[in-house]
Amino acid sequence: MLGRFASQFSDVAVPFEVVLPDGAVQHFGRGQPTFTVRLNNKRGLRAIASTDEGLIADAYLRGDIDLEGDMLRPFELRQSMKDFHLITAAWRFIQPLLFGQVHTNRQAITAHYDIDPEFFLSFLDPKTPCYTQGVYLEAGETLDVATLRKFDYCFQHCQLKPGDHILEIGPGWGAWFEYASARGIKCTGITISRVSIEYLEKRAKQLGRDWELINADLLEYTTDRKYDAIVIMGVIEHLPDYQQVLQKFASLIRPGGRIFLDGSACTKKYELSSFMVKYIYGGNHSFLVLHDFLEQLAKTRLEVLEIFSDRQSYFLTFQQWARNFDANRQFVIERFGEFNYRRFRLYLWGAAYEFLSRSLDCYRMIIRAPDHPA
Repeated sequence: MLGRFASQFSDVAVPFEVVLPDGAVQHFGRGQPTFTVRLNNKRGLRAIASTDEGLIADAYLRGDIDLEGDMLRPFELRQSMKDFHLITAAWRFIQPLLFGQVHTNRQAITAHYDIDPEFFLSFLDPKTPCYTQGVYLEAGETLDVATLRKFDYCFQHCQLKPGDHILEIGPGWGAWFEYASARGIKCTGITISRVSIEYLEKRAKQLGRDWELINADLLEYTTDRKYDAIVIMGVIEHLPDYQQVLQKFASLIRPGGRIFLDGSACTKKYELSSFMVKYIYGGNHSFLVLHDFLEQLAKTRLEVLEIFSDRQSYFLTFQQWARNFDANRQFVIERFGEFNYRRFRLYLWGAAYEFLSRSLDCYRMIIRAPDHPA
């Protein structure tokens, strides 16, 4: 009944089991199953038999398939599956050509981020709700400790002091703003997420903070102001035109000012599964491609002071987010529906596996503007 799937995974290294719609169970690999694939109907059966990861993801989101057990292990099967969906792939690049990059950015950000903040807060760290990786020294540390360590690193390496004025690109739910403003830093944030701005405005009133929030695309933002530092945590993935981004940085930073940048990275530009394109990050999102970024940076007067690779920290971060999300399953489904629970569950566990398996990297860097303008 499972057709090509059965023959392809009969002796797979990771043992698992498939429960068919009639209740029959088929085992794969040797040893105790690490996870279970439950097929709830014929559509789920057809999706599995296709060995197409995009179709299998669609079936999971519809509820035709359930996954139980160790949620990292199913993703070990990905390399043996196909995922070629021409229309989905082509639209990513047609959209910005037809409507422009700024419109594409706004559509993608709105689709991903403009959900009630309680959705994201259901998996982010409750003390320090930062939607990017912490910096772990040990796997057993809490995400709060790891995130504050990154904030310390950013603060110290940007040489910030009370009275300095920073620009954060994509301030999210204000974790860095809270940290920085408590240390006397004036905070300006730029985002194209209206929900983020509304949340931060309320949060600023609660804390008595004077945060400046700008609803604009970075590529269109102009000002005569020069910031002491620019902080961009996990947003470079939404800004694939590095030449424009770096030119904007250079125009916004004061002489001698510093830029903190980090993000998930890949060796190939625009490498993204059809599931991610359809359900998580639309548009021409791209993981950071380090050699491409550095090539463009070399054409500016900016200089890199430090680059650090830390994919293990992003694995541990995503793993904790996924565990938090599963722990809040009932709340998420009741408030946001089964579909949103399933799509983010697949995304969070899948991303954790990609870092664990070394398919994705993570870099953070400190960039410095020259002391004297050209």
